Amino acid sequence: MDTLLSMRVFARIVESGSLTRASDTSGLATPRVSALLRMLEQHLGCKLLNRTTRRLSLTEDGQAYYERCVAVLREIDDMEASMSHSRNAPRGRLKVSMPPAMAKQIVVPALPGFLAAHPDLTVELCLTDRQVDLVGEGVDCVLRVGALDDSGMIAKRIGSLTTCTCASPSYLERYGIPETIDDLAQHIAVNHTSADTGRPRSWTFAVDGETHIVQMRSTVSANDLDTYIACGIAGFGLITTTLFFVEPHLKSGALREVMAEFNPPPRPISVLYPPNRHVPAKLKLFVDWLAGVYAAVPTLQGGRQ
Repeated sequence: MDTLLSMRVFARIVESGSLTRASDTSGLATPRVSALLRMLEQHLGCKLLNRTTRRLSLTEDGQAYYERCVAVLREIDDMEASMSHSRNAPRGRLKVSMPPAMAKQIVVPALPGFLAAHPDLTVELCLTDRQVDLVGEGVDCVLRVGALDDSGMIAKRIGSLTTCTCASPSYLERYGIPETIDDLAQHIAVNHTSADTGRPRSWTFAVDGETHIVQMRSTVSANDLDTYIACGIAGFGLITTTLFFVEPHLKSGALREVMAEFNPPPRPISVLYPPNRHVPAKLKLFVDWLAGVYAAVPTLQGGRQ
């Protein structure tokens, strides 16, 4: 049995969700794909997939084996790439996870230049605010905002985000300008709910070096950043978000910043990827490019333009 081929086919089956699609992407006939899976299960002495006429699902052993397969296959690909004379021209797919707002307003506008310079690369963007399992979900790297837990991943800091609390001139004319934390009890907010959890994001302020979390009254909430900001411009209440995203509206006068002296410390922006003795050239290239994109914008480095 060709163990390496069987591992690659098994990973293709899991990632594509069917033997037929695995056949299409691997160039092997469907009966050959099925035979390789069957021989792999016999070789390992366990069942890897539950198969019905409609769907495939991983068994517990299959999930564990898939995660190890991904790591082993990535190591082999990296080793071959490091020995190849074509390593200066990285190729293949990069699967990247990041918050939707970061992708839409920062990464995607700059991405055409990156892909034009590296035509043999493809990028798959997975947009979510939740913490993904890089190894289990086959993600090459993830962009995260805020303090990091001890996940064992390699982390590279590429910037930081400043918080901004603001409102429309019409709202401030009606309700007044809040100047202290206590003043917020007399105000209305637009709450920004998480698209993943459905819970409102915290309103966090810093007073004399201490963090204060405030519960705000709200008549409107939104789980999309663009809509959230639009609600603030429309006068529905105070909003708090990253300075980068509202800076154009501050400059135009559609929004006015308040309580700047109570902003919490800037939050770090980091790129995380699995530890590996040989970082794939395509991954290093992408991380360095991403760091350059963020470094070029003062408001993505904790500053202001």
